[in-house]
Amino acid sequence: MKTLTDEETRVILTETGLDAPCNAAFALRKVTEPVAYGWHEHPYHQIIYARKGTTQVEGRDGVHLLPAGHAVWISAHVPHRTMIRDLDGVSLFFRVSQGDEKRGRIEIFPVTPVLREMVFYALRWPGGEREECPIAAVFFRTLLLLVREQCDAVRAGNFVLPRARHSGLVRAMDAARADPGSVGLDAVLRVAGMSERSFRRHFREETGMSWQHWIMQARLFHAAILLGQGERVTYVAAEAGYASMSAFAKSFTRVIGLAPLQYQKRSRGMDEVPPPGGGESF
Repeated sequence: MKTLTDEETRVILTETGLDAPCNAAFALRKVTEPVAYGWHEHPYHQIIYARKGTTQVEGRDGVHLLPAGHAVWISAHVPHRTMIRDLDGVSLFFRVSQGDEKRGRIEIFPVTPVLREMVFYALRWPGGEREECPIAAVFFRTLLLLVREQCDAVRAGNFVLPRARHSGLVRAMDAARADPGSVGLDAVLRVAGMSERSFRRHFREETGMSWQHWIMQARLFHAAILLGQGERVTYVAAEAGYASMSAFAKSFTRVIGLAPLQYQKRSRGMDEVPPPGGGESF
């Protein structure tokens, strides 16, 4: 995977004009190999739709999983970095309007068939919304309203691993994410330098979820990445720490919304024909 520094990422933002808003809204598309962008922000709201591939968006609040068939909303001026694995999708950018500042967050939401068609149709205007094209202006505003409606309708939490501020918890989380399928509580407590009682109390206070819930989510995130790379489902289940295939399939389907094999087909673009397009995605 190619890893870009923060400075290299900022250079790309400048070269593509994403650091200085011009048009009120526009869409870009790129089919890209694995790449990790450094920390950055831009004065546009951004929506990334993933037709295939598995992407992670890291913000100050935690790590967000962007599965295929979903999209992520990234508010303007919210620092983030993205780790993209074989993405085929579209990025939409919207200039900030009055009252938008209240949405300063990152959110994952499923893309409905109607939204998917609208996302790709937005590529009809390569330069984005312009004053001389009233149809584009109405189209982009309608698309933005539908996206906000979808964000407000979904239940938050399934696609994020919250962060913590406590140094011991941070060390424990880093160790767990490095080997989520094998790490045990005893090892985590040693890394954190905390008693079990203190660890569990601080963990829930800072993340809003129990350690068991968090590590299960981390394992399923890891499984989603492996499935997107084409690994066999039985191998993925074992790597994610599941002794039973049925238990793994049940947990994965409940959290991700698709059975493991269905998710793998979608993330690898085996279940649909991609619409045409071109551009850049961060």
